[in-house]
Amino acid sequence: MNKGIMATVSAMSAADRSNQLRGLRGQRGFTLVELIITLVIIGILSAIAIPLYLGQRVKAQRTEAAQNIQSLRVLMEQYYNENGCYYAPCSTLTDQAITGAASILSFLPAWKPGNTSGLLFTYRIEVNTNRTTYNIGANLAPNTVSAGASCASGEIKIDNNNNKCGF
Repeated sequence: MNKGIMATVSAMSAADRSNQLRGLRGQRGFTLVELIITLVIIGILSAIAIPLYLGQRVKAQRTEAAQNIQSLRVLMEQYYNENGCYYAPCSTLTDQAITGAASILSFLPAWKPGNTSGLLFTYRIEVNTNRTTYNIGANLAPNTVSAGASCASGEIKIDNNNNKCGF
């Protein structure tokens, strides 16, 4: 009897092993073609998403520069209301250009552009000879801002009449 039970157990375990092997054969992993197709799809999606993301970064940087220029315009108008000209001394008749965040901050200390050592744009205020008009411009650093009211490539400018270019 002992031998019969052992034979049944060994027969069942052999059958169980056979069923387990058949079950493993029925389970399939991913084929190489499926993996390649998945990688191609991920590549296409990233090729679309990455340029859109980078474009949004540039747009955000330009928006920050535009906001800084508009706040400078408000400060220049406040300066004019207090002093009667856009740059002191009002009696000096020469064109004046203030370039760089540090120079602008010394002239208009109320300007708050953020971390001045980490600014991505170069700023310039240009006041005309009779101190009654100005242009404020920004360009992606390390480029400089051109003189005059017209915008060169990549520049953003505003003047005392709120005429804008590059916005």
